[in-house]
This record gives sequence, structure tokens and C-alpha cells, in this order.
Amino acid sequence: MNILLRCCGVIVLLFSLNSCGILTANKSSPWVRLTTQTANFHADNDNVTLDGLSAKKFYNHLRVTCARGTVNIKKIKINYENGEFQQFRTAGLMTKDSISPPQLLDYVDSKITVIEINYHSLGNKKLLTAGITPKAIIEVWGKEQQPIVFS
Repeated sequence: MNILLRCCGVIVLLFSLNSCGILTANKSSPWVRLTTQTANFHADNDNVTLDGLSAKKFYNHLRVTCARGTVNIKKIKINYENGEFQQFRTAGLMTKDSISPPQLLDYVDSKITVIEINYHSLGNKKLLTAGITPKAIIEVWGKEQQPIVFS
């Protein structure tokens, strides 16, 4: 009787382990806008501190869009909560509605604290007044890190 109970226990345990696995969601996670920056008509370096809901999440990819105008983005530096940073060059010259390829982030287990954007916006105030060249709007997007689901 004791052996039969042990065998049943082992069989139940094997079925439990067989149906249990580590799964990650196959759905692609949504892109979340981390910051929107209006570029001035000169070379500039803007530091943007994440706050609110976007500062509490983890991201594994980053991309940059130009929502309006024309801008030459030279580099982007990501500062993490753990003190590390990651720096990468972007696509360079971006025009209205252009999107950079997604960049893989090195520290997906640490939250982003500050994003530094180094750019040179094309155009000038005279062209802005004439309505020819608007100021560029730079958007930085992050793709949320998918949680590991145990089932």
C-alpha cells in the first residue's frame, strides 16, 4: 500500500512538472512614448528625466521618431538606475514621420532614469516665421520588457 501511494505521488508530480513550464508572451509588447522633445534651431544637448508611469517600467528596445521638421540626431545616451549607461548613434538625419530602427538596450533589468539627446535641428527662425520650416519634434519610444509567466 505504501509503495502504491509513492508511485501515485511520483506520477502526479511528473504530470505536474510536465504541464508546468516557463513561458514568455508571444504577443509583441506595445511601444510606449518615453519623452517628446521640441528641438531648437541650433546644436543642443537635452537631458530628459523620466517620470510618472514610464519611469516605473523596464524596457528592452528603444527607437526615435521625428514627428515634425528635420533634425540631425547625433547620439543618444541612456542612463540607468543601476549607475550604468549606454550610448549609441542613431540614424542621423531624420525628417517628418521618420523612425529609427529599434535599438536593443543592454540593461533590461534596470530602469531608465535619464535620456540625453544630442542633436542639431535644421532650419532657422526666419523660415519658421514664413511657415516653411517648423521646429522638429523628437520622440523617444521604449518597448516594454515582457514579464516571465510561470504556468
